[in-house]
Amino acid sequence: MPSCFGYLLAFVLPLGSFVFLLGGPHAQATALAWTLPFWLMLLLDWKTPDWPSHPDKKMPELYYDGILYGLALLQCLNIVLMLEFVSKLSWEKPGDFGANLINLLLVRFLVGTSSGTSGIVVAHELIHRDSKLQRLLGHLLLYSVCYDHFVIAHQRGHHHHLGMPEDIATAHFGESFAAYWRRVFKGYFNYAWRSERERLGIGRRFWQAGLLKHQVLHGLAVECTFVIGIVAHYGWLAALLFLYQAFAAVRILEAVNYFQHWGLGEGRFGRTYGWVTGSWLSRYALIGLSNHIGHHLNAKSRYHQITYSDRGPKMPYGYFVMNLWVKLHNASYRKMAENKLLHFDC
Repeated sequence: MPSCFGYLLAFVLPLGSFVFLLGGPHAQATALAWTLPFWLMLLLDWKTPDWPSHPDKKMPELYYDGILYGLALLQCLNIVLMLEFVSKLSWEKPGDFGANLINLLLVRFLVGTSSGTSGIVVAHELIHRDSKLQRLLGHLLLYSVCYDHFVIAHQRGHHHHLGMPEDIATAHFGESFAAYWRRVFKGYFNYAWRSERERLGIGRRFWQAGLLKHQVLHGLAVECTFVIGIVAHYGWLAALLFLYQAFAAVRILEAVNYFQHWGLGEGRFGRTYGWVTGSWLSRYALIGLSNHIGHHLNAKSRYHQITYSDRGPKMPYGYFVMNLWVKLHNASYRKMAENKLLHFDC
């Protein structure tokens, strides 16, 4: 199979969520079967050998953009279907509670994972594009996970100050994911707000004329409007699930940011931009995200054109396995990472 078709793997998780939401609610006996696509992806990412890929130019540009638009459409549909799904759950019978609870947990798992592995990944690709419409679509996807301020924190902060003390997104040597999460969750927003204030040349007083052009405030206004609209139309439970899937998706994003640059701050281990993996599944299912060094070398490169670089410490697994590892057993991850860095030949 030509490598260009490998990017269709990015549809596995969002399509699984789509079919689950479309056909639900589901019986308790069969509900957990809907998580199977995720576990299969995880197994493939763990067991398949490295296969570093190279820029792909076999298909017209419309094909690669079409994949982005298809994934973006699925993300929007999944959010709407999730809200419909939750709002229509019946709580009248004695047995409804157990079945509904399982369905709600699966909604959070499936939609949250899909939002984190396809929705945010597509948004990351689009916010780096020159087209205003594509960047606007990237913002829309970030609204769906209440994380629009990431655009400013990522582009002005992370890309401009990679590995330097000003870079919030580079995890410190020895830093746990829990500590990193607490630091970046608040730090991203503070950085983005301060960056916009400096761009507009406004002071610390909240109400000033220039504040109306504040992009972080715009994002907050849209996200709050979304939540208020969801409460009004679908109810409180649907709004809580919307926020819960957003939280889960952002945790996935920040776990990726955590292990992509862990311990590489301040040039401590030479001029490398990040950790590397040759996992073909991570490359295709996450539309080029794992070729992260190439992305930092040229942020304007489209996902199918990003060059693979091995000039960094090597991760033992792909992104799907690493994401779970840093969150579920962080101490063993840090032990591995410290050992790799101490023996890394830069």
